Amino acid sequence: MTYAMEIERHRREAKNIGIAIGREEGLRQGQAAGSQLRAQKIALSMLQEQIPLNVIVKCTSLSEQEIHDLAKEHNLL
Repeated sequence: MTYAMEIERHRREAKNIGIAIGREEGLRQGQAAGSQLRAQKIALSMLQEQIPLNVIVKCTSLSEQEIHDLAKEHNLL
C-alpha cells in the first residue's frame, strides 16, 4: 500500500468516525428536545385542569418559572 493510499484510508476512517459521533450527538439532542416538549404538553394539560403548581413541578420536572412562562404563553394566567 502506498503512502497516499494509507493517508486516504485514514481520512475515510476519520470521516466515518466523525459522522458516527455527529449522529449520536444529534440523537441525544433530539431525545432531550422531545422530552422537554412532552413535559411542556403535560404541564399545559395540568394547567388547564387547574392542578396546583407544586404538583405540576413534581410530575413534569419543569421549574416553576418554566411552567409560569408556559402558562403566560398560552394565556392560562
